Amino acid sequence: MCGFAGQVGPEPADLSLAIGSLRHRGPDDEGAFHGPAGAGFVDFAFRRLAILDPSPAGRQPMGSEDGSVQLVLNGEIYGFRALRDELGGSFRSSSDTEVALRAYQRWGDAFLHRLRGMFALALWDGRRERLLLARDRLGIKPLYFWEQPGGIAFASEIKGLLALGAPRAMDPDALLCYLRYLYVLPPRTFFRAVRQLGPGEKLVFERGAARVERWWDLDRRPEPRDRRTVVESLRALLRETVRLHLESDVPVGAFLSGGLDSSTIVALMAEASPRPVRTFCMTFAEPLYDEREHARAVARRFGTEHEEIPVEPEIVSILPEVVRHFDEPFGNPTALLAWELSRQARRRVKVALAGDGGDEAFLGYPRYQGARLAEAYRWAPRPLRSALAAALAPLIRESTRGWHGPRRAREFIAAGPLSLEEMYDEWVGTFSPDEVERLVGRPAPRAVADLFARAPGGGFRDRLAYVDAHSFLPHNLLQYTDRMSMAHSLEVRVPFCDHKIVEAMAALPFDEKMPRLRPKALLREAMRGVLPEDTLRRKKLGFNPPLGAWMEDELRGLLDERLDPSRLRREGIFDAGVVAGMVARQRAGRRDHSLHLWALLVFQTWHELYRPT
Repeated sequence: MCGFAGQVGPEPADLSLAIGSLRHRGPDDEGAFHGPAGAGFVDFAFRRLAILDPSPAGRQPMGSEDGSVQLVLNGEIYGFRALRDELGGSFRSSSDTEVALRAYQRWGDAFLHRLRGMFALALWDGRRERLLLARDRLGIKPLYFWEQPGGIAFASEIKGLLALGAPRAMDPDALLCYLRYLYVLPPRTFFRAVRQLGPGEKLVFERGAARVERWWDLDRRPEPRDRRTVVESLRALLRETVRLHLESDVPVGAFLSGGLDSSTIVALMAEASPRPVRTFCMTFAEPLYDEREHARAVARRFGTEHEEIPVEPEIVSILPEVVRHFDEPFGNPTALLAWELSRQARRRVKVALAGDGGDEAFLGYPRYQGARLAEAYRWAPRPLRSALAAALAPLIRESTRGWHGPRRAREFIAAGPLSLEEMYDEWVGTFSPDEVERLVGRPAPRAVADLFARAPGGGFRDRLAYVDAHSFLPHNLLQYTDRMSMAHSLEVRVPFCDHKIVEAMAALPFDEKMPRLRPKALLREAMRGVLPEDTLRRKKLGFNPPLGAWMEDELRGLLDERLDPSRLRREGIFDAGVVAGMVARQRAGRRDHSLHLWALLVFQTWHELYRPT
């Protein structure tokens, strides 16, 4: 695990500030490479978090024997020892990076398909005068770039490129996407000059020009299979994947909420580990959010060394620091929890396994049940659905204290007149396109709905796996996991995002994964006899902060300051009247605007810190 920065261009680059800004991603060591690139220069810089082969032999940048190929790799390659045996020959280190380097020398760019894991990498091939940037299939690890005349710069985080002089001009289309979904879809970032490489993409820079290509996609077409065979295969695949994710030369722990996903990870870790597993659970004063008793039961069952981490409302005070680690607005408030969980876990371990991706792979979110119901709702003609939306949706009073049922019912009814794809877009969005237009004067595109057209074959429900793998999973869930863990030099591994699991589940029809609206039915069947029955029967709670309660107390003063109407009118970005209306409805308990207001608060904090032009 590490952070890196580099450039290829007509002049040599001083990377000291850029790589210094990424020290949190790799506090254990640093390295650099400088060399010729045709008529120009190539420069790599690297910060290391030593997980595998912490000896000097595992340092990066790592070069081939003749020095013509140089590689920096952020992440982990699972099962790399088997790949090393396939490659044969002698190795100078026991690191996965050297295996990746040798794989490139053997297979060229096709080596990417031989790598199983989470990674972002930069590789300079001096013989071909060619730079290769690549990101893993699911986008677990980030990679950004900035094209310049005759050159290109790249870094693990945007701050590395800003340190190299990337312009701070804001991309106004990124703001539209952010307000719609709380994150920005590739290739955009909030900085017009900076672009992000998407999951499963590679960038090739040669002869002064860059081109971006997709090297992997989730293109599996669902096909029915024998259920018993599926369950047995899944159980074996889960065991293999968790075992591979335990490979480390430093202590490994796990995040445990007591839900099905994290409990599955912990159970399989306990099977494979010769030592008790260290587990970490966040606890809340609000009973609606607290899962400590469920986590304790799982910890007792598997004999873990369990630690509880209480969440205090004062955690909102770290908002500026959280924003600095994203470098751009990111509106999911769960990032605050991930920050504190990672900070506390890092005191005990250097690596932690998490259940991220389980809901996407095994259909755990309520919106997947909603998708099935929405198809059934199509029996009603559109005029009737429109009439119901107009009559019923405004009558539903939402909870501002964390009970999501009324909000979901209102969203379901209100989106009834839309197409299925647009309805799903509404569910995963925050501000509606119309709300964005009232707020900033321009409507937001339905970017998630547009992804359905790219998804391979199948009906509406069978395409959901593809859509979420290109939107919510990498750019929301995995983004905050990476930034908040690496802020504390903690490596978080996500076994459910192993591409073999993702591909296997995407190849199954929706109704086989969720028969009779039972979420995660396959995972429950695969873990029967391993997990306690109470854990298998539990409904999903979710890992969210009590944002509505915080809005009434700890965040009240900050909202009044950052969303002050006179300040908003002076800045000229948001309509002050629209924002004031949301604040009033939230405080009167008429609508749950807590997520909307949090998104605006995050943007205002970012705008104050970064001063984009």
